[in-house]
Amino acid sequence: MPWTSPFSLPGHWYKGNLHTHTTQSDGQFTPEEAITWYRAHQYDFLALTDHWVHTPGRAFDGTFITLSGAELHGDGYHMLAIGLSGLPSQELDNDPSALARAVADLGGLAYYAHPYWTGQTSSHIDAHPGVRGIEVYNSVCDQAYGLGYSRVPWDELLEQGHRLVGLAVDDVHWKYGAQGWGFVMVRSPRLDEASLIDALRQGHFYASTGPALLDLRVVRLADDTPALRVRCSPCASITFYGAGPSGHRFMADPGGLGDQNGRLDGAIYPITQKQVFLRVECQDAAGRVAWSNPLFVEDILGPQS
Repeated sequence: MPWTSPFSLPGHWYKGNLHTHTTQSDGQFTPEEAITWYRAHQYDFLALTDHWVHTPGRAFDGTFITLSGAELHGDGYHMLAIGLSGLPSQELDNDPSALARAVADLGGLAYYAHPYWTGQTSSHIDAHPGVRGIEVYNSVCDQAYGLGYSRVPWDELLEQGHRLVGLAVDDVHWKYGAQGWGFVMVRSPRLDEASLIDALRQGHFYASTGPALLDLRVVRLADDTPALRVRCSPCASITFYGAGPSGHRFMADPGGLGDQNGRLDGAIYPITQKQVFLRVECQDAAGRVAWSNPLFVEDILGPQS
């Protein structure tokens, strides 16, 4: 299928947190207090995702909405469910594949939550299809346990051809200082639940703990080789990840590429068949990261013969 850069689409960028707990389960803020916090910190949307509690989405005054959500789980896994119209049967909790299908039947999107924290390897996730992606960053697992990043299983699954997106989320419980760290920026024509869910379904977003991605697109080098070009807010490094060692890290070098302070604001890397996929991480001087969703090489170069 052709790859579409979200930066080429009409619409606006909307900031949101997709993983939030309240007093409806094990959070310490009420739903209204959680909404108030995120509105005050310039978010555009929020999903309330309490444990086995379905919270419908709501529209406010045209500048903020909540998305329908829940966090589901069984033995050895947690599943973030966004945009679903109701709660699946908890009797499905011993079968993640069936649970993910039930979420889809309810119009929702299923993602594996904090796989590093729950001990899920890529083989665990591979055994249960139907999930749209994983949390590549989970703030509460980072702040409380140092287990917030799940890059390795994501890349292993991408190398196997699984088209999974990556979320950055807070998973806030209002007792670990996790709020405001992980978020997604979604490209959508409108700030309403249907539009945002469709954009998430299409992968038209990026994840971040701070840096901004400003552009991501396929360009042609002077010799006509296709390449992936990224533009970002000033960063200390930009890394292109592909299968195995087929990627590359660009480091900021005072006096070299980048702005006048030696920070990188963009990079270009050629696309080759051996990469299988390419995704980009931009990391700033404070260690905060922005993640693009993956581009699959066969969508640019065609299937490998």
